[in-house]
Amino acid sequence: MQQLPSVSVIIPTLNEEAHLERALQSSGDSHPHTECIVVDGGSTDATCRIANAWPNVRLIRAGVPGRAVQMNLGAQSANGEVLLFLHADCQLPEGAIRRVQSVCCDERVVGGSFCLGFVERHWVLRLLNLGSRINHPLTTYGDQALFVRANAFHAIGGYEEWPLMEDLEIQFRLRRRGRLNKIREPVICSDRRFRRLGPVRHQLFNTALVGMYLLGVPPARLGDWYRPRTKTG
Repeated sequence: MQQLPSVSVIIPTLNEEAHLERALQSSGDSHPHTECIVVDGGSTDATCRIANAWPNVRLIRAGVPGRAVQMNLGAQSANGEVLLFLHADCQLPEGAIRRVQSVCCDERVVGGSFCLGFVERHWVLRLLNLGSRINHPLTTYGDQALFVRANAFHAIGGYEEWPLMEDLEIQFRLRRRGRLNKIREPVICSDRRFRRLGPVRHQLFNTALVGMYLLGVPPARLGDWYRPRTKTG
């Protein structure tokens, strides 16, 4: 019987007290081959207290905030053969860890992701759900719980420590090493990033950012444009 690979769930956080507990609950999965690492970027709310109180969760405090920096730090400390990167405002579907392990039993697969789902039923979000079923870098982003074999992740040097597009960029490198699979069950994400601009304007803005990145605009400049337009509080 083939041994299932061990999985490390890595959750970068910054003031996520409103969402973290649900993310941790979804990632627990009661499975012996799973560890969970929360990498905090300097929260001033109850995020770290929640992480410390949760059974079998390891808290790492990063010196500086930055999702890519935090995910790389978590990966360096992880023991799992597969690394699963989960946004703190997202929840894995039931049985997610077992699905990841099953996918990664195929040696041709270097990683993958889930599809995307939302509690809110706005038509734009439904279109995003449908589009996320396509297995392509331009329809696959970090909020879909990217997962990757640890040896492949370290071999390519991990995430580029950019403010944006690190989730898109790493897929291009990974796809040169092997297959990335798309699991059809959706990760359920908060709609908070759509609240400031609304779903239509926010998605148009995101599409424009991706287009500018593909045309060669530096991610640092894109990050400067992104933050003030999407900040929710």
